[in-house]
Amino acid sequence: MIKLFAILALAAAPAEAFELDSLTALEIASVEVQAPAPAAVKAAAALPVGHLFARTGPKLLYTQMADTPAKFEEFKALWQPVIAKAGLKALPPEYSAGFGMLKYETTGGLAIRSFLCDTAHMPAEPAGIEKTLVSALGGAGLRVLGAFDVPVYPDIFPKPTVNVYYLTAFEENQDRERQLRYLGARNEAVRLDQDVLRSAGASVVAAYGGNKVFYIGPRIGAALAATKDPAMVEKQAAYHKDLIGKRGQKLLSVRTDRLETNEGTAYLTKVYYLY
Repeated sequence: MIKLFAILALAAAPAEAFELDSLTALEIASVEVQAPAPAAVKAAAALPVGHLFARTGPKLLYTQMADTPAKFEEFKALWQPVIAKAGLKALPPEYSAGFGMLKYETTGGLAIRSFLCDTAHMPAEPAGIEKTLVSALGGAGLRVLGAFDVPVYPDIFPKPTVNVYYLTAFEENQDRERQLRYLGARNEAVRLDQDVLRSAGASVVAAYGGNKVFYIGPRIGAALAATKDPAMVEKQAAYHKDLIGKRGQKLLSVRTDRLETNEGTAYLTKVYYLY
C-alpha cells in the first residue's frame, strides 16, 4: 500500500521539468562523433569539468571557469572547431573576469544545445545512456555533435554522467525549442501521463517507473497536489491553473488519479503546462 504522507509531502513542492542544465548528443555504434577537439573523437571520450567544460546559451558556448586568459585560449582551441563543424558562423570571442564566450550566428536557423544525464535519473550504464540519447536525437532528426563521459566529482557530478551536444532549430523562447528534456517526480507513486506530453508535440525517448520521462520537445511542467478529500480536488486544480495563467504559461491538461493508501483513498491531481 502507498503511504499517504509520502504523497502529501510530494504535493508540497510542485514537480517541475527537472533539467540537468544544457548539453546534448551522441552517435551510436561504429559511427564516429564530431566532438569538441580539432580531430574527431570517439563517443564516450571523457570531457574535463574545469575551464574546458562548455555550457550552451541562446547563440553561444561559454565557460565560467577560465580564470586566466590562457585558460580561455585553451577553451577556444577545444570548442571553436565544434562551432565550425556544426556549420555555424563564429563571431569574435569575448572574455572578461573568468567568463568567456564563443558567440555564433544561427546559420540555417540552427543552434547548439546540450543535455546532461546521470545514472541516478536514467538507470543504465553510461554507455547505455549514450546509446539511448543518441538514438533518440538521430531519430528525431537532430544532428549530434559530440557525446562524452563526465568525470565523477563528489560536489558537482556525484554519479557517472553523460554529456551530449546537438543541433536544433533556434527559437527566441528556448522553452519552446525541440530539445532533449526530462520530467520527473521523486515519489514513485506518481504516474506521469505520456499522452499529455505527446499532445504537446513531444516525443517520448524513455520512461522509468512511470515517474521519470525523457522526451524531445518543448519544456513541459507538472504541478502536483494530493488530498484525501474529494471535494478538494477541483479547488486544488483551480489554484494551480490560476498560477499557471498568472505566469503566462499555457495549460495543457488536468488529470486526477485515485490511489489506495494505508490511510484510505487519496486523490493525486496533476496539472500539466507549457513554459
